[in-house]
Amino acid sequence: MTPARGAGAVELPLAAGPYVDQPQGFDLFRLPGVRRFVRWKYARFALQLPLLLLALFVIVDGLTGRQLAPRNVATTVTWLHYRGLVVLALALFGNAFCAACPLMLTRGAARGLKRLLRADLRFPRALRNKWLVLTITLAYFIAYEAFDLWASPWLTAWLAVGYFGSALVVDTLFPAGTFCRYVCPLGNFNFALSAASPTQVVAVDPDVCRRCVHKPCLHGRVSGASATAATGAGSSAVRTAPAKTAYIPVSEIVSPNGSGYFPGCESDLLVPTITSNLDCTFCFNCVRACPYDNVALSVRAPGRELSKEPWRRRFGASALALGVLLTFWGVVNALAMTSPFYTFTGRLSEALGTRSEALVLGLTYLGVTAAGLLVAAAAAWAADRLGGKRSSVLTAFRRWGYVTVALGFGFWGAHYVFHFLTGALSVVPVFEHFFEYRGFPLDPHWRLAQVVPTRWLFPIQALLGAVYAGLGLVTAVRIGIRDFGLRRGVLAMWPLAIYVLGFLALQLVILAQPMEMRGTLAGPVP
Repeated sequence: MTPARGAGAVELPLAAGPYVDQPQGFDLFRLPGVRRFVRWKYARFALQLPLLLLALFVIVDGLTGRQLAPRNVATTVTWLHYRGLVVLALALFGNAFCAACPLMLTRGAARGLKRLLRADLRFPRALRNKWLVLTITLAYFIAYEAFDLWASPWLTAWLAVGYFGSALVVDTLFPAGTFCRYVCPLGNFNFALSAASPTQVVAVDPDVCRRCVHKPCLHGRVSGASATAATGAGSSAVRTAPAKTAYIPVSEIVSPNGSGYFPGCESDLLVPTITSNLDCTFCFNCVRACPYDNVALSVRAPGRELSKEPWRRRFGASALALGVLLTFWGVVNALAMTSPFYTFTGRLSEALGTRSEALVLGLTYLGVTAAGLLVAAAAAWAADRLGGKRSSVLTAFRRWGYVTVALGFGFWGAHYVFHFLTGALSVVPVFEHFFEYRGFPLDPHWRLAQVVPTRWLFPIQALLGAVYAGLGLVTAVRIGIRDFGLRRGVLAMWPLAIYVLGFLALQLVILAQPMEMRGTLAGPVP
């Protein structure tokens, strides 16, 4: 290889063996045709096109269609189908929706505007964590209820437009990847919950990565028949590529997959050092940029990373806070669709003498969050004491907080799958209505909606909750044995076991309540 254009090399350990503890399960890229497709230069674009088309339907119908939520593409697809499919994808595969995110199609326009405006700003160091996106996410949850976004196709369409606009502005002003890592609530929701996903990007052979000079999986590469052809004056590849991108002749590439510019990881993840799905969008730029075809998508035990404290080294407390707070906010999000919640908020509104729904919702979110943190921290503190460590509450919480992340996946999964199963088939008549409303001779089949009988819904939710409560227990056992040894570890995990079972019981009580059927024509399901 010729030297990289700029300081592209990364120093890594020289000792034999892997850099980090990565899972080495079955590589999904070995399935017939998968690796060939993923390494294709336009693979991600092919995945993004269907969701871009769907986003256009959402915007068009939301702005110009009938403003009846259960019969509008904007509200049904966004609040019923999208959310349900997200948690199913995370549970079965991984961060598939970030992989196909159509918002990233704004990157081309962002690069053009960046050159035009000569924008080369660095994202403020104080915001390079998860605190900003946590604030945005809380504001989103409150706005969702306060403005009844699920019932307004028009507002839902404008939310989609705003998302595309925000991605364009942020990526124009700041380096690519800034929006995904620090601003996007949906992406960070996926990052946090993908800790329980059964897949992870890993290096096939870490020693190959060790011998690699320029780390194209991180910095990207430019390839061509000759350096002059690929990097000559006026080359579009050079205009697109960052300064650290290496030039690697096609003749030196062990596994060729085309020429031109192949971007590296915009989340600054170096493949052989990846220990977590945090910030991994499954864009697979690393797969296409690697000249040795040395990147795998490994099957792993769900939740494997939760007992290894991977987030502490990347973003510290803010990353753990992302996973934990999403769990407690998931509780409020589900409660907000039940009768007891309306009774409680009505009384709170009267007690405060205010009619501001946003204020009442904000106080409710803060109250539930404080109560959840108090209980989780108390369980963590008691666990450390039983394990023989006189740690501070914060230290104990940082150790055991990952148990709550596993519980959060179970809660969000059970909640969103419930809504998806009660209305998944409605996508057919809703799209039929889209075309009927615009003059096509169609008769929507409005009877299509529910996927499974009503009597199956709660057992399915209970099963999902129990499975991920089990994952929480396994995480507690692993952490206990890791930090306290076998004897002390088993003793230490008991407060967490009680906490997990208590959370599961609360989850089942909430999900057993008659649930408001948002996005469908049905009434509350008992």
